[in-house]
Amino acid sequence: MLNSYNNHYNQPFFTYILIKSILLFVIQGTNTILTLTLVIATFSGLVLRRLRISPVLAYLVSGLIGELLGLNYNNPEFQFISFLAVNLLSFEMGVSVNLVDLKKMFRRALFIVIIEFLFVYIVISIISLAIKLSLIQTFLLAIIGFNTSTSIAFKLGEGKLDENDFKLILSVASLEDTLAFVALGIITSGDVNIFNLLITSLSSLALGYIVSKVLINPTLQYAKSEESVILSSVASVFLFNLLSSILSLPSTLANFLLGIGTSYASTDPEKIIRYMKPLVDFTLIFFFFIAGSYLKISGFILYYILISVILVLTKLFAFSTAYWFSGVDFLRAYGTGLFMTSLSEFGIVISLTALQLGLPVATIYNISTVLVAVSSTIASVLTSRNQIVLKTISKMYLRLRLDRFDSLIKNLGHITFKSPEILTSFLKFSILSVTLTFSSIYLADLIATLSPYLALFSLSLIVLTPFLLILFILYYTRKTQNQEFRPIIQIFMWGIFLLIMINYTVLLARIIAASPLLDIIISILVSTLIAIFFYSKIYKLIEELDKLF
Repeated sequence: MLNSYNNHYNQPFFTYILIKSILLFVIQGTNTILTLTLVIATFSGLVLRRLRISPVLAYLVSGLIGELLGLNYNNPEFQFISFLAVNLLSFEMGVSVNLVDLKKMFRRALFIVIIEFLFVYIVISIISLAIKLSLIQTFLLAIIGFNTSTSIAFKLGEGKLDENDFKLILSVASLEDTLAFVALGIITSGDVNIFNLLITSLSSLALGYIVSKVLINPTLQYAKSEESVILSSVASVFLFNLLSSILSLPSTLANFLLGIGTSYASTDPEKIIRYMKPLVDFTLIFFFFIAGSYLKISGFILYYILISVILVLTKLFAFSTAYWFSGVDFLRAYGTGLFMTSLSEFGIVISLTALQLGLPVATIYNISTVLVAVSSTIASVLTSRNQIVLKTISKMYLRLRLDRFDSLIKNLGHITFKSPEILTSFLKFSILSVTLTFSSIYLADLIATLSPYLALFSLSLIVLTPFLLILFILYYTRKTQNQEFRPIIQIFMWGIFLLIMINYTVLLARIIAASPLLDIIISILVSTLIAIFFYSKIYKLIEELDKLF
């Protein structure tokens, strides 16, 4: 009886051993395991596509299964394909930047990117406090959470959007990609010297233009075959990998700049993208296999899904509101925003790169993988039923009486983008204030981390930073020669000031929480006295900063 009970009790264990023995018997080499992994990825990818979900999730899970079956992703072949995938993707994303359209819509696109980044950063700052993320994790999640998938936005919006709206979302997505690549460049190089990064980037952009003229363009004009275009593009990518090591520039950022140079120099950049697409997609499958081996499935996945939904809704609200403020109708802005809710798979590339470099960002990587699946699903549902969604938004629009503000905001946006003086003042203030605010936050964190005794000086920024921003507003308002535009400039600048102060307050909260109350009171008094006694010198500093622009 006892033996019978033991045999019955151990049946699942023996079943597991039997299945594993059969698999080990069948799977006796890397090629066999890889074949099985590819088959699993193919069928699961097809299922997800039928469900309107990005197949990237299928590739990640297949990669995880491959590792469990014994597939070694550390061998040179996989590492080479991974390197090729990331750099070809960088090149393709650079070529997709349409500089002609971007030049026409640069002001509005930059306005939208600044506003949506501030909105997204506010939400992510609050989330980071709730789940105790570090500053580097917060910054990384912000970059991932506001970067739209250009390819999915293109597929979803093509034929459904007005031509101007379609060009705008591609221009905004291009600027978001640029910021994402700069962030990736800083992460991979460990160099936060923005000046050096700017100089080498401009040099790479010029070299990219020359290389594309000499190497890629002739194949487009004379050879006209897919193989020649692919070969010349891949050769250019490898050439730029060598140049990036000479210029001390991350290869991903260098190849992105090569792509931008190619887009500007080429007579038909869309043909290059079309020819390169199959190769890029194929190599990316193997990259996501490797990424899947880092995936950790845990009980926190429900929290990751919740965070992903919050980020997608924040992205929709941020882009649509910024587009509305730029001078279009409310319903048109939110109708266009539905096509910007699919967040980029490039977030996985950024977070995985940071993880491989040893940064403590495993949580961000897990969120980024869930975010891709959740955002692509929400985007496909919203855009396929956009008329129903717009009717719901329209009812809320009328119930909240937003029509009273619609014409006013539309007129303000129209005046703003027609007046170089207003837009120049706004962009100067935005760039300077964002730089000042985030620099002070990281400086405060660095000083407080190095020594508790220096916390007094770091917390002095509590008053000094807002004081400087208010001086910026007063300076640009006073500098405005046209009295008619002064109220409009004030409205935009005080709005940006509010967004920045919310971010600033939330991020400083964690630094202040670790400091005694007496230190906080003394630091406020010290910074207030500095602001009073050095008012004239600070005002001169603002004038000097303004000359840089």
